[in-house]
Amino acid sequence: FMDIASGMSDCSMAMGIEKMKNVSMGMVGGGTRFQIEAKAFSHGSPMPSGSGGGMPAGFALMGRMHMKEYGSKEEDFANIVVKSRRNGSKNRKAEFQTKMTLDEVLDDVMINDPLTRSQCCPRTDGAAAVVLMSEDYVREHHIDTPIWIIGSAMGSNMGGAMDRLYHQETGNWYGPGIVTDYLTAQKVYKMAKVEPKDFLDRGFVECHDCFSVSELVHYEDFGFCKKGEGQDMINDGRVEIDGDIPVNPSGGLLSVGHPLGATGVRQVVEIYWQMTKDKEVAKRQVPDKHLDLGLQHTLGQPGLGFTNVMHVFSRDR
Repeated sequence: FMDIASGMSDCSMAMGIEKMKNVSMGMVGGGTRFQIEAKAFSHGSPMPSGSGGGMPAGFALMGRMHMKEYGSKEEDFANIVVKSRRNGSKNRKAEFQTKMTLDEVLDDVMINDPLTRSQCCPRTDGAAAVVLMSEDYVREHHIDTPIWIIGSAMGSNMGGAMDRLYHQETGNWYGPGIVTDYLTAQKVYKMAKVEPKDFLDRGFVECHDCFSVSELVHYEDFGFCKKGEGQDMINDGRVEIDGDIPVNPSGGLLSVGHPLGATGVRQVVEIYWQMTKDKEVAKRQVPDKHLDLGLQHTLGQPGLGFTNVMHVFSRDR
């Protein structure tokens, strides 16, 4: 994107590829498991958890904090998987293409309370690519089905620096959630000249649901509801394909899988397919009224903190 925006290139390909099959040991999801051993000590000490460390423990703790502060329940997080698997059952490229009931999700193998196995995305093999072009290139080559990047932002949070900054600016601690999601969303909305309510009216989302807990707090972090109301978004059906704001119509990471370096690009591919009504998404097509705007969000935790990348796409220039 920066190459195109700066004028260094008129046409570039962005691609991601990852082969995760033999990366780690054990089983989480589709025959692979997060390398929690390495991440458990990436902060200098084990993550607070009674059954392991790393990303699963961190998001499990976030879920427990959300439950304590806002009254959410284990069933609320599990319902996100039910929704994701239903969408994933319509995606021939998803690793998991079978539906799950709420009881099946809750009764699955416990990884880190309250997260069962199906609430943790599987690491998988995958690749994706998109072609980015300047506006002049699109016009000159008569590209008839472009979608437009109208916002792009990145944020990071090392050692809780952004949490402390948020506290300094507002006088409050951010609480359960990902403060860099919130801050990055504010930046990308400003560039795109949109607000969260615009997505509720005419947009959809592909977000980084590495765990069921993460998707629920994303609803709040992105401003689609108030903090503490994320569980209402899933329980009231507002994030279904035919809901107020479709979230992860692809099935998300929980169904598609998470080939780390390819996930962000894969999300963009899904947004392109949806906005152009490609036959690939015919069985999970987002309603036309929600195709004006697409929000892409991915995150990672390289070492000491979160890094977030977000883009806003539009069908119209």
